[in-house]
Amino acid sequence: MSRGRYTRRAMNSAGMIESHAALPFDGAAQRRIEHALRSTLSGMPSRDGEVRPLVIDSWIRSLNAGVAPTLEKAPLIWNDDELHGARESADWFAAAQQTLQHQRTDHLAGGHVLTLFDARGRMMLAEGDPRAKECLSELNFRPGAQWSEDAVGTNGPGTALALGRPVHVVGAEHFCEKWHAWHCAAAPVRDPATGEVLAVVDISGFREMGHPHTLRLASAIAAAVEQRLAVIDSERKVLLLQQFAQLAGRWPGEALLAIDRSGSVLASTHDLPSQLADDAGRERLRAMLERVAEHAHERGPEELTMPIAGDLLAICRPIFDGRAHAGSCLVLRKTLSIAPRVRPPPAKSSNTTRYSLGDVIGASKKVQAARATALAAARNDLPVLLTGESGTGKEVFAQGIHAASARSQRRFVGVNCASLSRELVESEFFGYVGGAFSGARREGSIGKFEAADGGTLFLDEIAELSCEAQAALLRVLQEGEVVPVGSTQARPIDVRVIAATNRHVHACLQAGTLREDLFHRLNVLSIQLPPLRDRLDDLPLLARRFLAEAEDEQRRPKRALSSELQAALGAWRWPGNIRELKNVMRRLVALAPGAQLELQDAPEEIREARTARTAPIAAPIHPTASDLHAEPQTHAAPIHEPLENAALQRLVDTVAAAKTMTEAASLLGVTRSTLYRQLAKLGLRPERILRKRCIARPTR
Repeated sequence: MSRGRYTRRAMNSAGMIESHAALPFDGAAQRRIEHALRSTLSGMPSRDGEVRPLVIDSWIRSLNAGVAPTLEKAPLIWNDDELHGARESADWFAAAQQTLQHQRTDHLAGGHVLTLFDARGRMMLAEGDPRAKECLSELNFRPGAQWSEDAVGTNGPGTALALGRPVHVVGAEHFCEKWHAWHCAAAPVRDPATGEVLAVVDISGFREMGHPHTLRLASAIAAAVEQRLAVIDSERKVLLLQQFAQLAGRWPGEALLAIDRSGSVLASTHDLPSQLADDAGRERLRAMLERVAEHAHERGPEELTMPIAGDLLAICRPIFDGRAHAGSCLVLRKTLSIAPRVRPPPAKSSNTTRYSLGDVIGASKKVQAARATALAAARNDLPVLLTGESGTGKEVFAQGIHAASARSQRRFVGVNCASLSRELVESEFFGYVGGAFSGARREGSIGKFEAADGGTLFLDEIAELSCEAQAALLRVLQEGEVVPVGSTQARPIDVRVIAATNRHVHACLQAGTLREDLFHRLNVLSIQLPPLRDRLDDLPLLARRFLAEAEDEQRRPKRALSSELQAALGAWRWPGNIRELKNVMRRLVALAPGAQLELQDAPEEIREARTARTAPIAAPIHPTASDLHAEPQTHAAPIHEPLENAALQRLVDTVAAAKTMTEAASLLGVTRSTLYRQLAKLGLRPERILRKRCIARPTR
């Protein structure tokens, strides 16, 4: 049989999937393949049609890679801790795992195992028949092992990765003799945004129990994983556009882009410059986003400034959905012809806020208390400090206080302090004069304080500012004037400041990441916003409101929530708070097909919460070595109660005294990853503790 005949058999509407007749399950075919393999190993590869061309090509690649055909076991490259870390770091793994667990694989129980590999051929998961798993484990066909083609020769998952398409390898088609008793059907899983291979789904089992349809089943499961990832990718694009909308109001007059992970521009406030308007420009953006994402995974979601092409500069803010990179928002500067920002006139600017205190929905005692304090704050110009978990509505309260105040006729300017790079923070806050630094505009620029003159400045995530920036900010708050970068002349300002943080304030004070003098300057009127799980009585009202908004936004007909779905919403812990609820309503409206929104339309985690509600688990209040050994809970809520000073001080002092985080973990008797997770729960940033802590000095 010729190579062309095999190729024609492989092609069908589902892609390149091998035909039934081409798979050598019978004994005679296996003996012919064994003879061909021996010929290939002796330097005389067979091309007489006895072996499929894709298999012969794989054998040759295995020979060139130096794989020994007498290999008895695959190499184990991960221990249990490393495997756990790999699963946590792969943002696609949870979705793939849930999809595999919900597949109907009862007919695989007879001698088959369903497995999942990453894009480098490392096994992440294995489920199936216990007898088959035990036998395959003798070959190290188990989680933590390397099964790429260059490591163990021709095999289902490894060859599927090498070819980038579904592959079924049967018996003697494997390069190593020890694998000849098995057959394996594998299909790649591709990233819906970039098209790159993320993983491989594989079904392996005893060769005698193999079936030609196994590859179709593996391909169907891989397609189901891709569909689930596509839904998640759509949700991340919605998140990216939401962040873009918020930043567009915070960067007045600037050219702002929202770019997804593939380098596609989802939205922009100005026309694209010529350097980015073609395919080469998209590749530039994609390459830049890869560098931004890599930097963000290492250093956190910090803003990064870098050149794109020529003298075009981009200030990049990576957007994350949990730990997964959703894309970036870019501010373009230097070559764009954009009018400079000017000091806002005293005329009315009624469009500077989108929310009012009327948008604060809820009848629970905690919400009513927060609203009452906000109304009192609107009647004066005292500083306000908003605290609460991410997604509890701090921006709504900040804008609502401004809209209800005497300053409502002037501008509301919001600043995300976590997005400000250390090098540019002073120029962003206080502005700069022409030629103050490389890349500065010739005509200079005003800062956020001057942009908000006469109005309100909202400093979100205030605890993320560097100690130096906090000191400069404190002076402005005390003196009521700013000095632009590169200038010696002070400019008076009249600004009402509202600050917010989702960190544990007392922990930040103990760690030295928040200056005490700045905290006391801002903490005049304090408003604690409760998480959604502490105000579940408000959930039905909030759900109806967000459902109606989503239906209007997407121009969809009005539909009701079923009783089962309402019960599931009430059982969920809502780690993302109001923001998460709003996004769930948007997803239901966009994807639900029926005349009523049903339980099966909800995300998987909410459906599971309907039948297995877990009790709330708080983060440890008194951090000790035993606390640090505890595994973090998926829905653990950030603590907002005062910590015991001695216990917290012990943790901070241990980290501060160590030269590295590895040494600190050793002193506490825990792993470094566990120490990082527990510090994050307490709102502490290790890199700041390891540096010399700021000493709060009184400012004149």
